[in-house]
Amino acid sequence: MNGYIRPVGLLVVALLYIGFDAGGVSWVDSFLGALLLIGLLAVGIPHGALDVWTHRHRSPGRHSGLYILSYLLAIAGILGAWWIFPHAGLLVFLLLSAWHFGQADFERWGISKGHMAWGTVALGMILGWHVKEVNPIIAQMGVSSGACEALVQVQDELQFGFTAGLIACGIAALRMKHWTWGLAIALIGLTPWIPVLLSFGLYFIGQHSASGWHHLREGLGLSSKSLWMKALPFTVGALALIGLGMWGLGNPEAVQSDATVGAFFMLLGCISIPHIFESHWFLMATTKRRR
Repeated sequence: MNGYIRPVGLLVVALLYIGFDAGGVSWVDSFLGALLLIGLLAVGIPHGALDVWTHRHRSPGRHSGLYILSYLLAIAGILGAWWIFPHAGLLVFLLLSAWHFGQADFERWGISKGHMAWGTVALGMILGWHVKEVNPIIAQMGVSSGACEALVQVQDELQFGFTAGLIACGIAALRMKHWTWGLAIALIGLTPWIPVLLSFGLYFIGQHSASGWHHLREGLGLSSKSLWMKALPFTVGALALIGLGMWGLGNPEAVQSDATVGAFFMLLGCISIPHIFESHWFLMATTKRRR
């Protein structure tokens, strides 16, 4: 029963948001946004900030200082490449994110095959149903107006394709009698009625980061409090990097501007790509040890 509390809670939050929003409640966006910001600081960024500890765990005896330096250089290199090749940078980030999200979920749920398909459907539903909201943000990442217009032209096809994929996932979950996956599918199915940043936050923090936190507790054998304290200095460092980057690339006078949001996600992506690979290596190492 305990395994259903979080996914049911996420579904209830999404339904309440949709109900309040339809009723014209003015503060519902700010309230949910504040909850997600707390979640981002509590587990969203910290679960990635523990990479140096997962590296130590899977590679005992190796120098952490060299790893941190390599990590920072990788972030800088990714940012430079993304800046020069924005279309390729965004595409690579989306594909890696889909792979990462699907792997974390399926590893948590004990499903052996299809994680890339699930991650693609989940991310595709969130983005494909909000093309008009997404376009101003990715335009600030250097994506051309022509590419943004092309996305608008094919948005109906994207929505149909990802919705069909979600239905196929639902059928698979029913056949497997996998109710936790089914609850996650239901949550993703509500994203067309929730703004893109809030729907992404519900999935990224409530589902993905929670799965990542579970893997860290199991793999490192530590309590949530211990994990959070070990992550704290790296969390502060990540926030400082993102803050400086947003100040330099975004619009410091308007936190909610497309420029600032675009800069935030671009910087989060640059930090996330090394994390995606470290998370994969950690999951593979802990899976082998369990066997």
